[in-house]
Amino acid sequence: MSRNGNLRPLNVIIGVNGIGMGHTVRQSVIAQFLRDRGHRVRIVTNGASRAEYFRDLGFPAWDGWMPTLLARDDRIHARDAVRANIRQAPGGLLRHLHLRRAVRNSGVPDVFVTDYEPNTPRLAYHFGRPLISIDQQSKYRHLDLPAVGRYARTADEQRLRYFAPRVDRSFICSFVPLAADDRRVEFISPVVPDLVRSAPVTTERLVTAYFSRYFDHGPEKSVRELASVFRQSVPDRTLRIYAQPTEMGSLRGYADSRVEIRAFDREAFIADMARSEVVFSNAGFNLISEALVLGKPVHLIPLPTYDQHWCAKVVDEAGLGTAAPRVERRAVVDFLARSQALRDNVVRHRDKYLSADPREGIASYLESLPAVGRPMPAPIAG
Repeated sequence: MSRNGNLRPLNVIIGVNGIGMGHTVRQSVIAQFLRDRGHRVRIVTNGASRAEYFRDLGFPAWDGWMPTLLARDDRIHARDAVRANIRQAPGGLLRHLHLRRAVRNSGVPDVFVTDYEPNTPRLAYHFGRPLISIDQQSKYRHLDLPAVGRYARTADEQRLRYFAPRVDRSFICSFVPLAADDRRVEFISPVVPDLVRSAPVTTERLVTAYFSRYFDHGPEKSVRELASVFRQSVPDRTLRIYAQPTEMGSLRGYADSRVEIRAFDREAFIADMARSEVVFSNAGFNLISEALVLGKPVHLIPLPTYDQHWCAKVVDEAGLGTAAPRVERRAVVDFLARSQALRDNVVRHRDKYLSADPREGIASYLESLPAVGRPMPAPIAG
């Protein structure tokens, strides 16, 4: 028996946005937790490598099409969207129809879960099943968050409304306390793997860094400048920079006896973060969350998106780290000089807001849903 005493296991399809590993890591944690409770879980994602990642974990996984919705002047313009997708749209629609047929033939699920993935909402609407969002982006739909510099939340909200015009409930991950008036919106602490929560935490004279690529914004400039600062101004710490294997060729030249450049390996990276004094990175939600759960302050160089600038601003204002538009010697040295006070604040914040594991609450809610065919509460409109 499963589902807390119900007669049959829950049948779930989880949609995973294929852009970046953050979505993949978070949703794989939820998927494995539900499977461990005896439920049947299948995955819809975007990108062959992401689908293969989930298959390696033992999940049936389909690769669906995700439209390209790039912003211009903080808005997604219909003309840009048509131009970017007109050639791919016929094939993408055909893939979605094949996906719909595959779902029907292999068993329509009880519930669909999405994290900013566009195929699962359409499947939920088509099959008349509840749609639950579990993500961090939905705060941009439900909260009137202010602009950060020249960046506004408009494009993020537009994507959410396009990808999932309505949902039955939203679980929104946040590493700082947030609230909304809608009772069908619940803010939860970030979903992080057991690998992170169980990592042995120490504080050594080690600094870990990771910089990612976003279209033509790559890690080279940040790596070059950070390595230079450590060589010239930080004589008493080792800097270990992780990079994706495809970036290694252009970054190896910045290594020396105290600056190490390593190909990204998730387990090694988590282990190094857990024993580091501080962490340097871009301002991706997932990495920030994991660093804070480990009790590590972060110095953030946000990539050119509202999401990253919002995360960096909140971290800086909450005293969980610092942020700067680029790697600069004075900001790096100041951050390291404040590392002990920042670390103490991060630990207090973690113990107060981030210690709870949200997976049990998510699973319990899914298990409490009405039987298939019963009317659901009115959905949250876009």
